[in-house]
Amino acid sequence: MKGCERLGKVGLEDVYQLHVNDIYRYLFRLTRDERLAEDLTQETFCRAFSSLDDYRGEKVRPWLFKVAYHAFVDGYRKKTKQRFAFVEALPERLDHSAVDPAEHVVNKELWEVAHDYLEKLPEKQRQVILLSAMQFSYAEMAEVLGIDLADVKRSLLRGRQKMRKLWREESQ
Repeated sequence: MKGCERLGKVGLEDVYQLHVNDIYRYLFRLTRDERLAEDLTQETFCRAFSSLDDYRGEKVRPWLFKVAYHAFVDGYRKKTKQRFAFVEALPERLDHSAVDPAEHVVNKELWEVAHDYLEKLPEKQRQVILLSAMQFSYAEMAEVLGIDLADVKRSLLRGRQKMRKLWREESQ
């Protein structure tokens, strides 16, 4: 494929293997639908591989997440005019990072609470918090979402403040 040489020593199959699970989790959390997330993951990699000529040598992971985000938005626009829906629970698939089943249950409960709060945030704040949880830098988040760095920082701060406020209100 044209443009592959700009990915360096890492081949297309390696890029897919390295990032497919993260892309799927991100899209699943956005859609709450396992099949739709799988379709969007496939669409993401199809778009990414077919647009390698547009790849300018930036970091691959943020570039792929940007493609995934745009695939999600395009799919959303085509299918419905309702607000974005976020997952209320973790995927049915096993969490391989959780060694202990009890740890898996705790992680699942924490995600359920976090997603309840995420649903109450404006869209941009949700996106920034999700990408932050996936350990993206501010610059990478700005690139993925197509917004400026100051907007990323502001949205992250305000989103975290709102989530803390919701947490305190529920604790009382």
